[in-house]
Amino acid sequence: MISTYLGYVTATKDMASTLARIAKQAAVKGDQQYYDTHIGKVKNVDEFLSDYKLYSYAMKAYGLEDMTYAKAFMKKVLTSDLSDTSSFANKLTDSRYRQFAAAFNFGSKSKNQAAQSDTQKSDTIGLYEQSFADETTLAKKESKFYDTWIDKVSNVDDIVNNTRMRDYVLRAHGINPDHISKTFLKSVLTSDINDPNSFVNTAGNFSSAATQATYKLIASQFNFNADGTLSAATAQTAQQKAGMISRYDSMVPSLLTPTAATSNDDYYRQAITEVTSLNEITGDNRLFSYIKAAFGLSSKLTPAQFNLAFTNSDYAAITGMADMVSHFNFASDGSLPAGQTAQTAQAIDDISTKYLTKAKDAKQALFKDAESHYKTAVGGIKTIEDFFAANDKKNKDLPTIEDMALRAFGIDRNEVSRDQLRKILESDPYDSKSYVNSLKDERFVELAKAFNFDSKGNLRDPVVALSQTSINSFISAYSKAKTFGLTGEMRDKAVKDAKDAATEFSKSIAKIENVEELLSDKKLTEFILVANNIDPKTVDKNALKKAFAADPEDAKGFLNTPAGQQFKAMVNVFNFDAKGNLTTAKIESGQNKGARLATNDLYLHQSLETQEGASNEGVRLALYFQRKASQVNSVYDIMSDPALYNVIKTTYSLPTSMSNMDVTRQAKMLEKLFPIKDLHDAGKVDHLLKRFSAVYDAANGVNTASPASAILTRGSGIGMSADLMLSIAQLRSR
Repeated sequence: MISTYLGYVTATKDMASTLARIAKQAAVKGDQQYYDTHIGKVKNVDEFLSDYKLYSYAMKAYGLEDMTYAKAFMKKVLTSDLSDTSSFANKLTDSRYRQFAAAFNFGSKSKNQAAQSDTQKSDTIGLYEQSFADETTLAKKESKFYDTWIDKVSNVDDIVNNTRMRDYVLRAHGINPDHISKTFLKSVLTSDINDPNSFVNTAGNFSSAATQATYKLIASQFNFNADGTLSAATAQTAQQKAGMISRYDSMVPSLLTPTAATSNDDYYRQAITEVTSLNEITGDNRLFSYIKAAFGLSSKLTPAQFNLAFTNSDYAAITGMADMVSHFNFASDGSLPAGQTAQTAQAIDDISTKYLTKAKDAKQALFKDAESHYKTAVGGIKTIEDFFAANDKKNKDLPTIEDMALRAFGIDRNEVSRDQLRKILESDPYDSKSYVNSLKDERFVELAKAFNFDSKGNLRDPVVALSQTSINSFISAYSKAKTFGLTGEMRDKAVKDAKDAATEFSKSIAKIENVEELLSDKKLTEFILVANNIDPKTVDKNALKKAFAADPEDAKGFLNTPAGQQFKAMVNVFNFDAKGNLTTAKIESGQNKGARLATNDLYLHQSLETQEGASNEGVRLALYFQRKASQVNSVYDIMSDPALYNVIKTTYSLPTSMSNMDVTRQAKMLEKLFPIKDLHDAGKVDHLLKRFSAVYDAANGVNTASPASAILTRGSGIGMSADLMLSIAQLRSR
């Protein structure tokens, strides 16, 4: 029989090569291939448990082979919510069950499924609000362009054939440029408003009197002859130009600035004195919008509804427009009595006060109401059909979820049809060959990333750098590492600091979209390293970049070398592709790819330990101890694991009767025997196991003349005090 020392040293000298050798064995290779092929097809825990080959493979990997028969028990483990401290798996003292549950996606999965996570909702709302500021900035830029360019215009074609100028003029009057032809606009701009037979004065050219009034207003602001040449020195006088710019700055941005509100008020006070009909009000979008805002009327109020309020008192009362009507001097037929203006001076002052008061808080009120409505509506979405139907019927003036989402990502409603939008949201933005990526428009890709719909329009888990299960595992491991070996006030402070760090980690990791962002955040990087028992001081950014870029399934790759192996388990659980970007390729219903690779790795370790144990139990114990040492956080972890305790008792030649002692007394003796923190030091663990091998061989008469015997005279590297040695000697003599 090969010595324990030689068996242990041979296996651990190059563990990656050792495991690669085990993986090539026919039986092991067949089991692993079956697992890899079928685990991705599992949709629920019952399917998993019913496939004995899959289930038993996983149970062996996590050292639970002896519990394979207990399917009902293991179902309760697998469906435990690990974020709930009172869940079934968390109540079990054996940590293997929590590790097993964490490796699969069967525990309270539905809790993570929502149309948008909190982070996604917050980001979308933020982009929505930012769009208004961007809109105002862009409006100022366009006005600056117009201010310069209009002075260079010498013919109407200079406006009609310039998309930017044409859009500016039309949008300043609340008209969508996409709906107006160049020919139509040219006819308007070259009309003589004083000629009853000109284009703008011919009612048949317009859909309504209000529409005609709008275009008459446009024509009145330019100085063109019928042939398109200038009828004055410039296309617009300084006053006309200033009026156009003021109108644009007020009409185009969706939210009023204090300056724009004052400008609108000044405009209203002057323009209303010249109004002689209701159509002149509704035909001037700036006047019409001012009145609707002042009286808190719907922004969607039509000219026809506005006119009806003046001609039908019952309708005005029912729709809440009676107060508005009372501020004007129009007769019941919509005309102005001879000699009267549309409003008295007092009425103008009253409406001005109403407008400026409402305008002052309009922005904050809109954002607050829209945000509240958005969060509530999104929370109720279960399928993509709900997304399109979601709206608050009590607040019809608020934008729909669809409107807010499109605006947030800079998409005009006219750019995409409902069917196209559905395909975009059901598409995988992380798949380069998906529909949304075929559009070659980053706005649509970002929109798809902001919602969690699968290819059938149902909810899926959000695509994030780390699953919630992995986040919980990292937090737990980080807390243990930071509080390890501390007592009293020092421990209390460490617990609080670890909790604060965990809270920050949870918030920060949810925003990470690629490896570069992760590694650029020093706090995040240190957190994940500590959580994986890696000293941040020993690792540089380049090494981590190399680890994240490596293929864990490449036997010769960096992650399977002695230098890279320490990072393997850590990088496997992140949902990044080889380029460092988020990917859905690692996310599956039953078990994510990272967890699958970890399961395979554990299976190889278990197979190695079993095979070595068949010829030498000492080698199996040594390999098992090496694998589990970093997870030991107290002497009770050792005492509760017979294999770990066996290694310690053998290494320090502790009597078998020690197990019969009071548990507390055993714990105190072990705490004096060696510092638990030394088990997190790979070098010290290796030295301890070499001593164990020598002692084990000596006790079992195996190759006692081997090089291992020299270790017996040098100690384990993890010391033992003289008084403890005396206590143990006394215990042996009993």
